[in-house]
Amino acid sequence: MIKSALKTDWIFYHSVLLLIAYSIDIYSHKVVATPAMGLVLFMIFIIKNVKEYSRLKPIMGYPNLVTTFRLLLLFVAPFLETNFSLFVLSLLVVCSDGIDGFLARKLNQTTEFGGQLDMETDAFFCLLFSILLYVQYPNLYWVLLAGSLRYVYKIITTLKENKNLVPSGKNFARFFAGCYFISFICFYFFEENIGKWFLAIGNLLVIFSFSWSFIDYYSFKKN
Repeated sequence: MIKSALKTDWIFYHSVLLLIAYSIDIYSHKVVATPAMGLVLFMIFIIKNVKEYSRLKPIMGYPNLVTTFRLLLLFVAPFLETNFSLFVLSLLVVCSDGIDGFLARKLNQTTEFGGQLDMETDAFFCLLFSILLYVQYPNLYWVLLAGSLRYVYKIITTLKENKNLVPSGKNFARFFAGCYFISFICFYFFEENIGKWFLAIGNLLVIFSFSWSFIDYYSFKKN
């Protein structure tokens, strides 16, 4: 079953390769490998699912166009040099999150491809902004853990024959994720001394959320 999952699960390989790129950027103290690898992997994902979104009108459908716009904004982030510009970009990314889901339900354009693209864009936002923060502020090295947890969780649950990314019944997980996203905005909006407390709260919430997920996972395995 594990071998079968690894043959077909693109998100598993996506997670492994992004974590490798993430590690390279941590070691080199540059933001190069993570966005470069992300660009290649997302292009592969979109090309691989071309039949899924070509059926929607306009091409990809309005929800997926919003998600793609949000994804493209992320690749601009490594080139921005001021906290204000990063604040504006992170604000646009976070505010546009949720619009795609609303449009998908409103226009009846809900697809598996769209759901995966939205989820992976969210995860990439966390990963990319975590490495950006670390490179800008090395003393904030603790942000690296929370930024990578989504990918670590995916790898472990795939290897342990569990395809559920988020355990059912845990409504607080999405709320905590939202708080985590907003913490990036707050960090760039306020001065570093104040912003880091928002960032710390967001990191603690997402670490708690994934810790609970791991506990749920192992409890499920035992039962």
